[in-house]
Amino acid sequence: MKQKVMIDLDETIVMDGYLKAVNDYKHTNYVASDIDTYYVEDILGDEKEKFLDYFYEHINIYSGIETLEGALDTIRDLCKVYDVYICAAFVDPRRVLESKVMAMYKYEWIVKNMPFIEPKKIILGGSKDIIMCDIKIDDKVANLKSGYGKVKLLLDHKHNQKYSFEDLNSLGIRRVYNWEQIRSILLEGEGNL
Repeated sequence: MKQKVMIDLDETIVMDGYLKAVNDYKHTNYVASDIDTYYVEDILGDEKEKFLDYFYEHINIYSGIETLEGALDTIRDLCKVYDVYICAAFVDPRRVLESKVMAMYKYEWIVKNMPFIEPKKIILGGSKDIIMCDIKIDDKVANLKSGYGKVKLLLDHKHNQKYSFEDLNSLGIRRVYNWEQIRSILLEGEGNL
């Protein structure tokens, strides 16, 4: 039986969609290294609510979003060895009803850009805590904290750098820096699987 792999979408496979939306809205030039919060729009301060109104009504960040280098090729190859699921959260706890549109945008992007993932292996929800799998790949520590997953890979971003090596190690989480490293761990036998 193949091991099950859960892979996050935002900031794990695709990158900077929310940041681009903020930059377009504010006519700014922020880059990912400028943002140390999980929710990019937190940098807007008092304008955040107005931005969220506009965002959920007018913006599909997945049209023209960047894919992280090596992500799609590595995931395609993982599918040959593992039972791969794409697990993306779409529920914004600050805008529960409005965020339903994100499920459609995410699903459409995955189906269009990852034809090697069976549609029944696309999981869209509000929480990843109950997802049982052998391997998890995500950019958010909270999504990796559960006891599920014997291998937990945290894709490095500024918003998760507040966690030290010791913090992550105590949770059984390993920080990775790119998809080449993920390939090395999961496909080339570098990891302790």
